[in-house]
Amino acid sequence: MEKTTEVNDYLSSKEISRRLRINQKTVSSLVAKHDLSIQKLGYHNKRYSLSQIQAALEGGHSNQANYRFIEPSVTKLYNDFWKLDWDEFIVAADTHSPYLYTPIYDKMLEVADKYKIKKFIHAGDFWNQDQFSYFWIATEDMVDFSDELAYSKKIVNSLTKHFDDVRFFLGSHDIRWWRAMYDRGKCGTYETVWKLLENDKIQVSSYRYCEVGDEWRINHPKNTVRVGGLPAIRMGAKFNRSVIFGHGHWQGWVWDPSGKHMLIAPGCLCDPEKISYKMLWDTSHDEWIPGFVLVRDRTRATIFNMKSDWDLYLGKKKK
Repeated sequence: MEKTTEVNDYLSSKEISRRLRINQKTVSSLVAKHDLSIQKLGYHNKRYSLSQIQAALEGGHSNQANYRFIEPSVTKLYNDFWKLDWDEFIVAADTHSPYLYTPIYDKMLEVADKYKIKKFIHAGDFWNQDQFSYFWIATEDMVDFSDELAYSKKIVNSLTKHFDDVRFFLGSHDIRWWRAMYDRGKCGTYETVWKLLENDKIQVSSYRYCEVGDEWRINHPKNTVRVGGLPAIRMGAKFNRSVIFGHGHWQGWVWDPSGKHMLIAPGCLCDPEKISYKMLWDTSHDEWIPGFVLVRDRTRATIFNMKSDWDLYLGKKKK
């Protein structure tokens, strides 16, 4: 069998099975039998060495009949997501920098200053990076990476000036960019991408969720969830908590069937009119609403958008 030389030798089991014309189960069998290298990029995202698998194949055939499960020498438990003991905080999501909607962003900072809120969580999709999109993107909608990076630095620097604790966890766009950069050999772990912002005051988690106190689960779910639909109710029931979920860009809230927990879509920080795939066709999805959520006294949540009564919340007199 002719050896294959790869710039990136670590591939998915599906890709290795396709290239070597073997069953996918044979890949995992050979890895277990010969203790071959594995790169773990995520819970369901593992990469294996093509050259090592090929060498194992040439050295003999795996014995599927005698295959058994083997306890790995090292097993990571995925239970170290953020569990924060906060009384008051702001949650926003889906900035898609550089498409920030500055009117709602500025109002968010005003609310933070008015109520002395010092904790902030961004629930996924801070970056946009449409140059790595799987879908067709018009040339005029492409933003040069240096411009996106410079604008993103300004946003993050603004956040760390207003909040003492600024946290980001990953969303679909953030993960897409990280994986694309990784496959090109441009970066290693997900932290590498965020270090480009050159701000050591922020914290970033590889999880797509976190928990605050005994009441809140904040996440960027894998599927888009409508606040009034069954998926939102199922999330509330699954975690037995109030849930604030990004990803959909829409806004609203309902009580869960028990009347104990809230299910909240906070809106987005991006400007819908600046994103081509939103504006070029109609859909049946709920409208995107720029907004954010303020939580006070651990359980009291207030949802803000541009139609909020700012005179009431910010104590300003009407002209």
